[in-house]
Amino acid sequence: MVETAFVLPVCLLFIFGIMEYGRYLMMMHLTNNAAREGARYAVSHTQPIIIEGVTYGNSTTDVTNVVNKFMTNKRLVNQQIDVYLSDSNGNNIGNWTTASAGQFICVRVTGQFRWFTPSLLKLPSQSNVTVRAMMRSEAN
Repeated sequence: MVETAFVLPVCLLFIFGIMEYGRYLMMMHLTNNAAREGARYAVSHTQPIIIEGVTYGNSTTDVTNVVNKFMTNKRLVNQQIDVYLSDSNGNNIGNWTTASAGQFICVRVTGQFRWFTPSLLKLPSQSNVTVRAMMRSEAN
């Protein structure tokens, strides 16, 4: 009983730490994938498409919807999605719908990741997350 009382809390902390880090890595993977898919959508939809009087394609809302779809209902706290024309370093240089062939379009997802057991594992309650995905425009 005495040995269990000493070893069990340490083992539980180790297991909780592994689970928390796994959740964090999963969220980073989902966010990276969602930003990449949003950028893929943006580079192929810089011009609107009109089908039977309905306009599809080149609004920031459409890109945001694609990103949210790939986040699979798992969101960061205060999540914000930005879509913009960028230079090769990822700096915002204008509106993404004006991109010409070969220019970069960037999708940036920012927010905070909330830890489940921050006080138990001596973690902050939230960690800032910023993910960017850049692709060259197809200028369709």
